[in-house]
Parts: sequence; structure tokens; C-alpha cells
Amino acid sequence: MDTERQIKAIRLLQERDEKNVNSHRKIAADLAEVKRRLLALDGAVDAVPSKAFEQRKSEALAAMVGRRVELPHTDLSAIYSEAEARFPEPVALADILSQKDFAETERRIGRHVLDFNRRYGLDRWDYAIAGSCGLFAATLDLLLVRAPLKPTAKWTQQVDGVFNKAVQADFNRMIPPEMSARLSRSNTIGAADSSTMASLPGTATTVLNPTNHRMRSLAHDPLLGFIFGVLDMRNGTCTTVVNGAIRSIPSTKGQTGGTIFQLLARMLGHLFSDVNAPTANGNRGMGLPAPFMGLLRMFDSIPVGNSTFDKQVEWMFVKGYDFRQFAATSLPMVIMEVLLRSFYVAKQMKLHGAGFGEAVLDTVPGLMNPRFRIVLALAYGTSSAVNAGKVYVTGNLLNVNYASWMGLAWNSFHALKWELLDRQAKLWGEVEAKEVAELELLVAKMDALEERAANLPL
Repeated sequence: MDTERQIKAIRLLQERDEKNVNSHRKIAADLAEVKRRLLALDGAVDAVPSKAFEQRKSEALAAMVGRRVELPHTDLSAIYSEAEARFPEPVALADILSQKDFAETERRIGRHVLDFNRRYGLDRWDYAIAGSCGLFAATLDLLLVRAPLKPTAKWTQQVDGVFNKAVQADFNRMIPPEMSARLSRSNTIGAADSSTMASLPGTATTVLNPTNHRMRSLAHDPLLGFIFGVLDMRNGTCTTVVNGAIRSIPSTKGQTGGTIFQLLARMLGHLFSDVNAPTANGNRGMGLPAPFMGLLRMFDSIPVGNSTFDKQVEWMFVKGYDFRQFAATSLPMVIMEVLLRSFYVAKQMKLHGAGFGEAVLDTVPGLMNPRFRIVLALAYGTSSAVNAGKVYVTGNLLNVNYASWMGLAWNSFHALKWELLDRQAKLWGEVEAKEVAELELLVAKMDALEERAANLPL
């Protein structure tokens, strides 16, 4: 109903405008005739005003300065009432807009859409960059990454794979056994490090044991540990996944005192102590799980062959797939992301005339252009597809590139959210903002015209 009233009001104002235009044309013609006659009386030659005429004109205009006249204004409600009386029948949008108006609107919106697609739509080079970098990362994974050693292997035994060896060497250099022992002694986390059922009385099911407690206890997650670990220390609980749900179970170890910052520091030290620590027998042992690995146990209803998804994830950890293996699988992905950003920035500067800073900002997390997010998703999808083939051919689930699949899940989520939800909202939000800006400019011009009109003599 409000829209129909507005259309009728616009139609009424159009009629008034048509009358004013016709009236102004007649006035302009009359003024032109008067000017012609005045020039003739003034003795102007070839319709060129004399100096005396120009002087009188300047004096007349100067006399108008400061003589402001308040222009009459009509209340909006009065316009609506007059419009309803003038047009009792419904008035359609086509009654106030001509075909030329519709065509101009389509052209204007079309320009907005083209500009939007230029900034956010993928071109053939984006697909080429994503595909080639994804294949390169997959090749690195095939050639330079191997399945992890069993936890029962000696801590000093060299792993297979070029990237695996590089990661092992770095961890052994930065966190040797003696450092792990010192960190462990000085950064105990109490209830969050519960490893036997005796520490969790009243629990009906077998929740954790010394073999799997680093994976099942969410306090040992390299990222989530700083949340769940601190909460568990403060509350005297152990947080884990039970039957597909996160549960915080009271522990006999009680609470660990300290401020938030002290507990965070204690958590960091404990994670460092566990990530590369050998067992009491000098074996490689089980380090920390890969990020979010413990949370994946929530998917306990997804069948995987004769097992379930959560059991397969835990089997991988028990067989040696820990944070050290995750670090090795991350190296091809890090190289891929560096290449993606380098090629994308070069392409944006060369083909689209973007500045270096602008192109780099497109690739920065938090400021990332959705266009580059889709490039990332395509690249991770390519590398993950090849990795799926690697797992299938070898028949070994330990050859999974966890970093690649995690990157695919993360970037695909944001890419799909952009395509299904955010893209349309942003497009029409920008169109609306640009149209409103044009209307504001028009209103400013009308205000300036009103100001000039107010200085005219009655």
C-alpha cells in the first residue's frame, strides 16, 4: 500500500513538473523576446550587448544578493492526499517510468554488475593458477611425503620421506628428549592430563587410556587445547568426546590454580613437552594429535567400510599419525599457498591493472577477496583429489594428507557461503549504495537550485 501511494505521489509531481516545464518554456521565450527588443533599443550591434547594458545587468544582479525569499513548501501528507484524489485507480510503475527510463536503469545496473564481476568473478587464469598449483602440491606430496612410523619405533629411527625427515630433524633439534622432560615436570596440567579411568570415577564407558588420551583429551589439541585445557585446569575436569558429544568429566586430580595467563603459559609448555617426547622405553611414542583430530570423533555415525569415521581417525593416531606427520603433510600445502599468492598477485597487476598493495590484500586472511578464496578451494580440491587416489592405490589410510583435506574443508565452506549467500547480498548491497549515492547527489543539486531560486526577486 505504501509503495502504491508513493507511485501516485510521483505521478502527481510529474504532472506538476510537466506544467512547470511548459510554463518555463513560454517564460524563456518571452524573456528572449524582451532581451532582443531591449538590445535593439540599447543600440546593440549584431545582438552584442553594449557596455552600458552589461553594467545595468550587473547592478540588477548585485541588488538581488542578500534578498532571500522563503519558498513555499508543501507537506508530504498533503501531496499524498492530493495524489489519492487525483488518481483513485491503481497506478503502475510503468505509468511513471518510460521505456527509456527502464532501459537506462538496466544499463546502469548492468554496469554495476560488470564492475562487481570484474572484482569478484574468476577468469581463466584463476582456474589455471588453482589447478596447476594444486597439482604441483599433490606431486610434492606423492614424491616427498611418506606414511608415519609406528609409535613403537625407536625415537632415533629415521623416518621415510624427504619432508618427513626435515620435520623430524627440526623437532629433534628444537625439542630433544631432555627438554621434553624439563617442560613436562614444570608444566603439569592436572585434570586436563587424565590418562586412566581411575582419574574419572563414575564414568560408565571406557573414555580414555594411556594410549589414546592425548587424542581423546581435547586439552591436547594444538589449537583447542588453549581453550579446553585452561577450562579443565580451572574446573578440575577432563574434556573429551563421548558418544559423539563433548563432555567435561570431573577428575580426581582436582583444580590447578593460577591466573588465565599463567594457565595459558602452563598449557603451552605442556603441549611442547608432549609433541616430540619419547616413551619411557625410548620409542617414538605418540605426540600431539593434528589440529581438531579429537573433535572428528564426534562423527561416530558415518560408516567407513566395516568401521566408522571416528574409529578410523583414532586408528590413524594410534598407528603414528600425530602432529609431526601433520607438519610433514603441511609443507606441500605451504608451498602451494605461497605460489598461489605469488601468481595471483602477478596476474592481478598484469591483467587487471591492480596495485601491488591492493593485490596482496586480496590474499590476506581476514581481508581476503572471495575470488581468491575460491582459488584456494579449487587448489585444495585438486591436491585432495590426487591424495585420495594415493590412499586408494596404496591401500593405506596413513597416506592421507590431513593438511590438504583440512584446507579443502575450511576454504570450501567459505567459498560455498560466498556463492550461496554472501555474493547476492554484497552485489545488491553495493548496487543500492551506488544508487543511493546518485540520489543524494541529485538532492544536493536540488538544494542548490532551491538556494538560487530563493535569491530571485518576487
